[in-house]
Amino acid sequence: MKPRTHTLTLLLLAALLGAVLMRWLAPETVVAQSADSGGRYVAVTGPYEQGVSLLYVLDQETQHLAVYEARGGAPNSRKVIFVGARNIGLDLLLDGFNDESTHSYQEIAEQFQKRGLSASKSSVEEPEK
Repeated sequence: MKPRTHTLTLLLLAALLGAVLMRWLAPETVVAQSADSGGRYVAVTGPYEQGVSLLYVLDQETQHLAVYEARGGAPNSRKVIFVGARNIGLDLLLDGFNDESTHSYQEIAEQFQKRGLSASKSSVEEPEK
């Protein structure tokens, strides 16, 4: 093999290896679409695996969440599967659960308090003087 051909082959192999490593190391892009119907229900879909999407339906009045798996493909394999449901009312009151963030809610709230800011308001505002 000529030196130039050998170099081109090595460059091609390095590029392929780099592409494979980037695909393996880089997280897959999450794509979601949402629709709000009449203000009560919110439906969000997202890809789960090849040919399968998940549908999340949230009833904003009762705070219930339902999850469905939707499979496409050939007519005999298309189906919608009910995965589960949950009342998330109490979940939404938690400041953290299985939260691996760098700083907890409590740590951040303490920092706000040290600066004289309120962490309990929906938008942080300077205190009145």
